[in-house]
Amino acid sequence: MTAPAPTPSFWEDVIEIFVSPADVFRRRQKTNPLLPMLFVALSIGLIFFATFNTLEPIFDAEFSRNIAKMTATNPQMAQAGPEALNKMRGFGEAAAKYGIGLIMLVTMFVVGSVGWLVGKMFGSIQTYQAALVVAAWSFMPRILGTLLGSIQGLVMDPASLNSPLSITLSPARFMDPDSSNQILYQLMGRFDLITIWVTILLGVGLCVTGKVTKSNAVIFGIIMWALGALPVIRQALV
Repeated sequence: MTAPAPTPSFWEDVIEIFVSPADVFRRRQKTNPLLPMLFVALSIGLIFFATFNTLEPIFDAEFSRNIAKMTATNPQMAQAGPEALNKMRGFGEAAAKYGIGLIMLVTMFVVGSVGWLVGKMFGSIQTYQAALVVAAWSFMPRILGTLLGSIQGLVMDPASLNSPLSITLSPARFMDPDSSNQILYQLMGRFDLITIWVTILLGVGLCVTGKVTKSNAVIFGIIMWALGALPVIRQALV
């Protein structure tokens, strides 16, 4: 009698998710989602913390852009002195530098929860636990995206680092963040290859763990992509 093949380890599945995601979702759907979630959050947090200085021009540009908008709607902001602005800038940078891991953790829980609910529209039998597992493993490409963004911060002209979308693999990186239509600009940022990759993995995960058809999984992915666009459209309108 042939002995069953050993179950791949967590580290093997970290690699496998990039080449054979359906197998990973099939194996991991009943496991605790916290381990992959923490791995994604900590990996992104450590990369971001270690390379923060290379991306500082982006935060400087965003801070100046936001202050200009706030001053336009609140004239009292124009009276704020350099010390007050520096404090605001320091707080924003600290929140980004130290809070990105927590933000990613919350995002995975939200995406998993929303994905679980949206999947029910297509007759999904996916459990809530499996939905969180799918969200966690689907976010693995975000680690690669963070690493690629940090490398771009090292090699790109600082003058080109004028927006968070300037280091994405999307059409928005070629657009001017100040002169472009803001809704169009943010929507183009959603066509980032890493974002699309994550969305595809979410669809594959629903197909495997929720037992939905491939066509419904594609529609599910489109809906998830569109729902993810709502916050950035709101940001553009604000």
